[in-house]
Amino acid sequence: MYKNIAKQDFRKLLIKLDALIADRNLSLIEKFNQSIALVNDFLHEVRSQVTSVAFQDKFEEIYFFKFEKPEYYAQKIYQVALFTLLNQKPVGTVEMIKTYFVDELAFVSRFFKQHAFYYEYYRSGFTELDEPLFLRESLIASPLLIDLPDLDPEFSTGGDYLFAKFIAYEQLRDYILDELKKLENKDASRLPSLGKDKKRFDWTGEMINIVEMGYSLYVSKQMNDGKASLADIFRWLEESFGVELGIPANRFREIKRRKRITRTHFLDSLRSDLLDYMDKDDN
Repeated sequence: MYKNIAKQDFRKLLIKLDALIADRNLSLIEKFNQSIALVNDFLHEVRSQVTSVAFQDKFEEIYFFKFEKPEYYAQKIYQVALFTLLNQKPVGTVEMIKTYFVDELAFVSRFFKQHAFYYEYYRSGFTELDEPLFLRESLIASPLLIDLPDLDPEFSTGGDYLFAKFIAYEQLRDYILDELKKLENKDASRLPSLGKDKKRFDWTGEMINIVEMGYSLYVSKQMNDGKASLADIFRWLEESFGVELGIPANRFREIKRRKRITRTHFLDSLRSDLLDYMDKDDN
């Protein structure tokens, strides 16, 4: 008889995934690689258990593939979707980021509408289609189940992948809504702090130039008697110019890899422009 011993391990997995996402010392690709490795290891253990110990009856099998496996596998789908979302997020103004997230939210909404019949079945708790959807022996092609990947017949049914995707996309939707709320709060909190007579300036140059400037301010220790951290400086620059810089360390690596232009291209340009201005002023 199958015995569920994965629930406790799954809770531990979620804690580890949350810690990875919150770790500012890791790059996006490092977070993704480590997260996927954790999820894959967990799914491998669950599969070994399911394929080595038989379910007591069809009701036990249906319960696993309807409720348990979708919850587990959803984490893999979510990690891939989250990486794609953040990796493709544009570097630019708050309005650009908002537009991007709204478009991604619309994509998630279209997915739910595309699978409206099964999404309603997932949300309602109906049971009429449980046997064809959640028994491995019923793993057959259905005209309603479209765009499914190649499934492992020993560890898959016709409906568990789709239910996992519903869970993952709901999680992605909640993440996007939370990010949009943060951006709204950022807009609301930034403007009053400028004061009644102060003017906010928009950064209209290349975003990578802000990164070059931010690192220069940090290493030259020009702020707060040299005690301002790199994170503090970039937070100040983002708030001052109303931009989202993403992960500055990634852009800094781009700066160091420059071949066609100098690695301090922006600072060199500032120096050249200032010298030209001085020369003209002297004349």
